[in-house]
Amino acid sequence: MRAAKRGIDEGLYIARALLEGNVEACAIVSSEGKIVVANSTWERLAAACFDELSFLSEEFDMKRFSDMLDEVCALRLKEFLSGKTKQVSFALNDFENSKGLPFTIVIYSVEISERLCYFISLRDNSESTVLRNILRDIIYIDPLSGFGNERSLNRFLSKKISSSKENGACFSIVCTMLSNSKEIAAMFGKRILDTVLQRLGKRITLQIEEGKSFRIMDDVYVTVLDCSDRSCVSRTMSVLTSDLEKPVAVSDTDVSPSVVSGICQFPIDGERSESLLSNCLTAIFTAQRKGLKWEFYN
Repeated sequence: MRAAKRGIDEGLYIARALLEGNVEACAIVSSEGKIVVANSTWERLAAACFDELSFLSEEFDMKRFSDMLDEVCALRLKEFLSGKTKQVSFALNDFENSKGLPFTIVIYSVEISERLCYFISLRDNSESTVLRNILRDIIYIDPLSGFGNERSLNRFLSKKISSSKENGACFSIVCTMLSNSKEIAAMFGKRILDTVLQRLGKRITLQIEEGKSFRIMDDVYVTVLDCSDRSCVSRTMSVLTSDLEKPVAVSDTDVSPSVVSGICQFPIDGERSESLLSNCLTAIFTAQRKGLKWEFYN
């Protein structure tokens, strides 16, 4: 019994952690309407708009929600609940009974442990939220690659270090530099260099989990790996380096990128984001001096 309860608690902890990674308000709801787990954005929204969103405050009341919809949308919801579709969405400000709420609600049908559940996401469409999201992208997103920028990396690492200390976990940071960027710019121009950097970013997305890659210092990509075993990291680096150094076709020209990487590991190589990044760059220079494609910080 204790083992089963511990398994449930761990499952809820994992589900909550996953939901917290979503910027939108979202929750997992049982088929009976009970809110099994929700992220903090959902909880704040439900508290702030208690009267308007009363259908989702303590449980998701499908009957009350259906009453807010017009006849056509109520039929769509009914078809979804009967299993005819796997996803349904509604813009709440389209309906008179929704009091002009600036939200789009999206409901997905999912199965967890062979039990029917719903994943519900509430997207805020108000002008202030849209503007805030645009500003967030300007502040945290690198426009060339679409990855997070240095500010985003520092924020990510702060959270990663904090959670790793709590859980006793280790992870690796890889800084990969386009070592012949100056030569490419001199021979082909900055536009071609930007194209090469974009292609490298796309190749990284094929190898590295989404949300764990960043671009800093113009020609350096940073990736975070959850594995800390050196043999595991080396296998990843072998595949990644081989992929990154394949020629990039730009117009009628084949450009051959050359990369070099430095690797450091938390916590043995540092316990702060600044020291970890500094040590990664040191490892890059060591690799260059030794004529290697990557090197662990020593």
